[in-house]
Formats: sequence, structure tokens, C-alpha cells
Amino acid sequence: MPLYIYALILSLFAASAQAQQIDNFSYPDINAFMSTIGGTPEPLRAPVSDDVDVRQTDLSVRVLPDRKLPPALSRYRDMHYRLAYQTGPAPLIFLIAGTGSGFDSPRLDYLKALFWDAGMHVIMLSSPTNHDFIASASSTGLPGLGREDARDLHTAMSLAVEHARDEKGIEITEYRMAGFSLGALNAAFVSHLDETLGQFNFTKVLMLNPPVDLYSSIQRLDALSDTKVEGISNTESFYEHIFDKLSRHFARSGDTDVEAGLFTSIQTSEEALTDAEMALLIGAVFRFAAADLNFMTDVINGTGRYAPPGATIKVSTSLTPYLRRALFCDFNCYVQSQLWPSWNSRNIEKTINDMAYETSLRSIEGHLVDNPNIAAITNADDFILDAGDYAYLTQLLGERAYVYPRGGHGGNLQHVNVTARMLSFLEGTE
Repeated sequence: MPLYIYALILSLFAASAQAQQIDNFSYPDINAFMSTIGGTPEPLRAPVSDDVDVRQTDLSVRVLPDRKLPPALSRYRDMHYRLAYQTGPAPLIFLIAGTGSGFDSPRLDYLKALFWDAGMHVIMLSSPTNHDFIASASSTGLPGLGREDARDLHTAMSLAVEHARDEKGIEITEYRMAGFSLGALNAAFVSHLDETLGQFNFTKVLMLNPPVDLYSSIQRLDALSDTKVEGISNTESFYEHIFDKLSRHFARSGDTDVEAGLFTSIQTSEEALTDAEMALLIGAVFRFAAADLNFMTDVINGTGRYAPPGATIKVSTSLTPYLRRALFCDFNCYVQSQLWPSWNSRNIEKTINDMAYETSLRSIEGHLVDNPNIAAITNADDFILDAGDYAYLTQLLGERAYVYPRGGHGGNLQHVNVTARMLSFLEGTE
């Protein structure tokens, strides 16, 4: 996949005097796809407590008491969340997962330990586009609209806090919030809503790798799954191709550490993944997230696109045929076939561009532009943004836009310098 857009973005940032440019950054000089897949090398990661040492528990709370689900999905009647808590009074930070991710995603789990080590209570929530949240907490069953998702998240947060107080007796001194990717956009909209409601009065809101225009970003993600790789005709042959590469590499090296092999040694061998292969791998992950979204919204709303409408999906029912059908519909397909028709029926005089605008940061810029308690951390090679998005983000937030030269989409969030920046902003010590 061409990398010219990264050079364009880097040149844009070199000319921007407002954003906080990060110089002398020790993150490896690798491309954005490798950063996104491989994350932060172990020697550069900020150390955090092991999971067994964190005082935490997984809990669930009923958000939509009238929501009816088929038997096979009954485990999603309650919204699940993870709580990490201190023994005494402390600030509480909500963490919102990225596109399609659950509350227990590895990225959120690392951030949980980081913030817990810093003395905060932590409540981890699934993305509104995750099946758990769609089934248990999405009032419409059609996530993807900024203000509606914010209302659902705000309600879920309120109930989770009260539930956590009842279950563990936590004492909260103030509220903070952070989100990754789509979760960062969600956090901005929740903050905007709470400005009116005045319930949490967030002292700090941190957006990690946020999109500016959600629908433009998902088109870029959709495009990754269409990346052309020589000799690969479909997703199945792609995975066979990658498996063959790994097998040959491990056979030569004698190494059986898959994580280290895939992200370190294999990339310096003759079996190294190409840019196109890495782009397709990332795209495949997001395509499965889109399938999950399409399937669950179809079941909740009974539209019959993937599962027969009115059919009883029993515990013993195989969901595989329905999910395979949903794989043919990416995020843009979801917007066009489900989200837009629903929104347009309530907004007859408006266009799909109006819907996109109302779910972008531009629609709430009045809340963000002069707000010292809201900041963003992103990277100059994050492929969910284009040059115009970067220009807007840096103009909007000024010195509260912290831009690292490399790291892809969230690949450097464990880096010792990046985590230090997160904590200094959240704790008001910068």
C-alpha cells in the first residue's frame, strides 16, 4: 500500500507550530502498520503491575430491563464491565474501548494497570459497537451516532458507578475519562453531554488516537481489507499464506515464541511481512469487528439481513452461517444499509453528510476548543486520519494535541514517554 500519505502528514506537522511536537522519541523507526500490529517493544514499555496484583473484579449490571434477547444471547442481557479499585477515596477514570472491542481488551487492560498503579479507580467499558454493549446497553441497537452513543454510555456509566459502590464500597473524589480510537470520539461526546447534565463534571478527558470524522476513518479501515496481495484471492487464502510464512520462519529459526517471532525476528528475516500483508491483516481484524456489529444489530432490530427475522436462536444454534453472511458487509455497508436509513427516517430534510458531520469532532468543537481539561494523543502516521484531519485536530486543541512522530494506530501507547504524558495530563502535573 502506498506510503506517500505518511510523508504528507509528517510535512504538515512540521509546519504546525500549535501542536505539541515530540522530538527525540525513542520509538523504533518502522512503518505505521508494523507499529499498530507490534505495539511497543518490551524495553521501551512503562512497567505496570501484573494482572494478579491489581485489585479488580468483573461485574455486570442491568441497563435495559425491557430488552429481549434470544436464548443464545441471554448472557448479554446485563452489561459487563471491569472494575479496578483502591482501598480508600480516589479519582475514578472511565476507559472506553476502541472499535468493536470489549471492556477486557488487552489495550484497555494495560491502561487499567497504569492508572490503577497511579492511584485511580478504573471502570472499563466495551465500545458501543461491541456485541456486549449493543445487546445490553444500546437503546436503539444501532450504534454509530455520536450523540445517541453518548447517551447510552452516560447511562451505562451512571449505573456502573452505583453498582460498583454497592458491590465494593468505592469512594470517588472526582471523575476522569479516556478512550481509544472510536472510544476517544465517544469520550468527547460523553464529555459534551455531561456538560449539560452536570453529573460527573469530568476534571480530565483524554482522547487516544481519535478520529476526527468517524465515517471518513472507517472508509480508510474498510479499504485495508481490500489491499491486493499477490497470490491471495480471499481471506481464507490470506491466512493460509501468513501461516506458511510463519511455519517456514519457525522451522528455520527453531524459535517457538509466536509473539516475539511475529513482531521482531520475522520482520528481519526473508519471511518478513510486506506492507500490503500487514495492511490486509489489520483490515481483516476490522472486517470481523464489522461482521460482529452487523450481526448483532440485525438480531436486536429483527431486520432479517443475516439471521431470519423472528427465528428463535437457541443456545444450541450455530451462529457461524449468520456471521459468515455478515462478513460481506463492512463498516461502510453498515452505515449505508442500517444506520443511515434509520437516521434519515427521523431527519428527512438532511443528507448523509449531515449525519457524518453530527458524529464528528467538528460538531462539538465549541466544547473542545478552549477546554483545558480535554486533550488528545495521536501519531503523525496514524492511518485513520488524513492531512485535513491532522490540521483540524492541531488547530482545535493547540498545545493540548500531543503528536508523536510514529506509532501507527495506538502502537506506542505503552511507551514510557507516552504513558508519562497521559499521567501528567490526567493528574494535572504538566
